[in-house]
This record gives sequence, structure tokens and C-alpha cells, in this order.
Amino acid sequence: MKKNIIYAVIIIFLLTLGGGAYFVNQVPEVSISEPEAISDLFEQGERYFNHSETGQIYDLEKARYYYTQIIEEDPKAHPLVWYQLGRIDFIEGQFSEALFKLEKQRDFFPDSGVNPDYLIGLVYGYRARSTGDASDWNDAAQAFASFIIAVPEAPWPRVDLAWVLFSQGKYEDMKSVLVDGLETNPSNAWLLNMYGLALLNTDDPQSAHVQFILAKTSVQDVTEADWGRAYPGNHPEEWGRGLSEFTDAIEKNITLAEAQITEE
Repeated sequence: MKKNIIYAVIIIFLLTLGGGAYFVNQVPEVSISEPEAISDLFEQGERYFNHSETGQIYDLEKARYYYTQIIEEDPKAHPLVWYQLGRIDFIEGQFSEALFKLEKQRDFFPDSGVNPDYLIGLVYGYRARSTGDASDWNDAAQAFASFIIAVPEAPWPRVDLAWVLFSQGKYEDMKSVLVDGLETNPSNAWLLNMYGLALLNTDDPQSAHVQFILAKTSVQDVTEADWGRAYPGNHPEEWGRGLSEFTDAIEKNITLAEAQITEE
């Protein structure tokens, strides 16, 4: 059967730079000779990077400034600063820089409770999407698989591992990744959509249609605030658009499945 173009939506979805839209004042100089000052700097970075549901603060340039002030004083002063800088680099498409910082996170703070493998997988995956480099796709898959071993109940690395496999045409391999995830998260719209894609591309449009309908039902319960929590670090102004585009993608997948069913 001739394959149609299939629509895939992944966990990061939209990455916007933001920065400078809300605050135009100069960042003040801060003395960081005391541990309290390190904590204050990190809190300021969080203020501009992580955001509330109202989305009133989002400025990656200022967040980067405060985090960088910490590592310039002492690269081991805070257990999360390298990770946060790696996240910002990723959002801005600076993939090599992001990988460098995430490896620093692992080297300096192996027991911090932060597992960088998921974000490393995203970095390699997005770089592979830009370059088509097979080694990047493989590194992305390995990083996601490693994270799944550590946190098997988490749905997001399974969604993104499935995306990596999908991007390489490894549709059959997607199934076990997603089936295991759906056992723990049976109503997760992202898992359902990706599982439908796997089935649709392995000549099972009937079963794919069922999964897409389940995804459509599930996504109706997802709010913009839910979307923002699922995509931390992305600009709050994009939450509504991201959710709308995901919903539209599911509808397109339903249409594709129905078209293949008709052709049978």
C-alpha cells in the first residue's frame, strides 16, 4: 500500500526564543561572594525562565545572564545551573553548546537527582532532524532508552523515542515502546497519537483509527495550562497555538486513517 504523509507531534513541539518582550530594564550587577547570593541569582534565573500559568515573565537572555554569573564564580556552586543553561541552549538551537553543558551537569553533579539523558536525547534528535546525521539519531535513541530504564513510567521519553524511530522509518520498532507506555498512561494523547502512527505505517489503519479517536477524546481534556506544564521552558504565548496544532494533527491523522480504510 502506498504510504501517505503522516503527521507526527512530539513533546517539545514549538520552541520560541522569547526574551526581552516583557522587561527592558538592564540586569543589575550582583555580588556573588556569599552562598545566599548564589541562591538569589538562581532564583532570578528561574524567575525569567520558568513561568507561571499567567505567563507574565519570560526572558531567556536575562535567565542566561543570572545562571552564567553563578558558573563564572564557581562552576560547582549550584546543582542545577548547568542543566538550566543546557535547556536554554537547546531552546535556542545551540545544540553543541547544550550537549557540553549537560555533560557538565552529569560530571559535576551525578547525584543531584537530575537525569540529563532525556534532554540529551532531545538535543541529538533535533540536531538529527536538521542534519539527517544517522549517528545523531542513534545517540538520541540511546539517551531516551537510558532515561526509560531509569524512569519507566514516564510517558515523554517514550513519545520522543517513538519520534526518533518514526523519523528513521522504524515503524515496527515503535510499537513495543508505546504499548509499554500506554499500560501505565492509557489516556495520554501523545502516546495514543504516536501509537496510531506506528499502526498506520504498518498497514493497520483500522487499529490506527481507534488510537487516533482515543487521542482526540483525550486531548479534549488538555488545557493550555496543562500544555504549558508538559512543555516547560517554552514561551507561554505559544501554549494555546501548540495545543491547537496538536489537536489539528490528530484530526489529520484520523482523516488519513479513514482514507486508507476506504482504499482497502
